[in-house]
Amino acid sequence: MNRYDSEEMAESIEIIEFLLNNNKSSEKYAIEVLYVSEVHSVRKVTMLPCTPAFIIGIINFRGKIISVVDIRNFLGFSEETIDVENVKKVIVVKLNDIEIGIAADAILGCDKICTSGIQKNALPSINFKNSHIKGLTKGRSIILDIKNIMMDEKIIVNEEVV
Repeated sequence: MNRYDSEEMAESIEIIEFLLNNNKSSEKYAIEVLYVSEVHSVRKVTMLPCTPAFIIGIINFRGKIISVVDIRNFLGFSEETIDVENVKKVIVVKLNDIEIGIAADAILGCDKICTSGIQKNALPSINFKNSHIKGLTKGRSIILDIKNIMMDEKIIVNEEVV
């Protein structure tokens, strides 16, 4: 591998793009492949009471119980909740010992993008933390910063019901 190839590899990331539909439109999101364990088609998501609105429910994923998250609700893009019956695909992401599933309506595919082509600060300032978003691709997919999302204290639900 020559020097040009190694520089080019350092300046690009691989992403998986997915689609989330709502009543009015569709939104495209992207996650770095580095954090993706698997894309899983689901038959059933079990609703879980006493959880925040962004937790759709749980699935049994290869013998592990994984929380399924509505990323739009988590980021504050939407206050609508996804019905457990409408979840068809889950992208399982992992960071250290934390593993969660992100609900998706459709998987658009994988792509390798140049980091210099990521549009930072392209999203309007609304009710979300900028640290959760890396930017936009040229195809207008919102690139999620999974590392910062997984490290957010609100992703860990630790409540007791009395």
